[in-house]
Amino acid sequence: MLRELLRRWVGYWPTHGVILPTFDSAGIPSVTPSTALAFTPVYRAATLIANDVARTPLEVSDDIVSRLLAQPNRWQNGFEFRRSLTMQALLYGNSFAVINRTVGGDLLELLPVDIESVSLDLTKAEPFYRTRQYGDVPMQSMLHIRAAGLDGLWGESPIRLCRTSLQILAAQESAQLEVMKNAGNPKLAIVHPGPMGAPAKAMVAEDFVKHHAGSQNAGKPLVLSEGMKVERISSTLDDQGIAAARRYSVEDVARIYGVPTTYLSEQSQMSGAYGAMEWSSRRYVDACLSHWFSAWSAEITAKLAPFAELHFDADMISRPPLAEQMAALRTGVESGVITRNEAREWLDLEPLPGLDEPIVAKNMGTGGGVTNIGTNTSEGMA
Repeated sequence: MLRELLRRWVGYWPTHGVILPTFDSAGIPSVTPSTALAFTPVYRAATLIANDVARTPLEVSDDIVSRLLAQPNRWQNGFEFRRSLTMQALLYGNSFAVINRTVGGDLLELLPVDIESVSLDLTKAEPFYRTRQYGDVPMQSMLHIRAAGLDGLWGESPIRLCRTSLQILAAQESAQLEVMKNAGNPKLAIVHPGPMGAPAKAMVAEDFVKHHAGSQNAGKPLVLSEGMKVERISSTLDDQGIAAARRYSVEDVARIYGVPTTYLSEQSQMSGAYGAMEWSSRRYVDACLSHWFSAWSAEITAKLAPFAELHFDADMISRPPLAEQMAALRTGVESGVITRNEAREWLDLEPLPGLDEPIVAKNMGTGGGVTNIGTNTSEGMA
């Protein structure tokens, strides 16, 4: 009801949503940007990146732009705005928001645009966007977040580019669902010692399906007569094969989006090693999030705040555990590389009086101007 009212009032609210996949004639599920979120590794990777881009503090030296990004329009806060546009770019390759200005040219609001209603017209000397809601929009009046693309003007959808890998993932989930519908029973052959006519074969098969197929018949005993026996038909995708194939598909999704596999709930030999989480988080920031931070920063700088300074503070994501931080800071303080107040600043603590001078351990001291650890005096300061 609320979405319908918003659509009626402002005429731009996106009308699409997550669509469940369909199947082609060969039984292979379709994978499109609108259906990809139905598959758990894609959902995890896309929501992880979108949420992290949205929750990472963005510092902008321009107060007007900073307030606009914190409250871009009347219906969305800054977190939802950044998350939704990043999510759309991750799936469709592009996301858009019209930059609404006053008659005098002052920034007023950022209005999301339905991604499937926008096209880029390159037939004129100055490219512009065609939209259903707002007609033709100049490039400087459209905030455009995009994935990597060949021409730099239009992003390519990772889902469309890597559709084959995702179709394999979709086919695996579909096959596993059919197995579970049959209570996990393997494919069987009922062997009769003698010849059987077609009606007898059909009757035996129908009786077996009626009494033993499906999850509702799980655990029922199988009673055979006339010397019949049951043999399991081997499959290239047994339990171990399915598990290995699914792991490979999860790794493929991780490769597509640049997310470490451990972030997709996949265990690895490195997951429990000392410092492994710090290494994974830094790799995640450097190989994935930093690209999206740059995409946002470039658009904001180009179209909202040409002379402003922008900074995404990713320390909250890549910061190591407290024990590792304390060990590293202690080493830095004792070696005189940083002061104690600089260490406190790293821990988001207020500075204290008398902690702005570097200190050096006695076995590392060179004399003069430094404070020795374990003493209350300073040499060379009298």
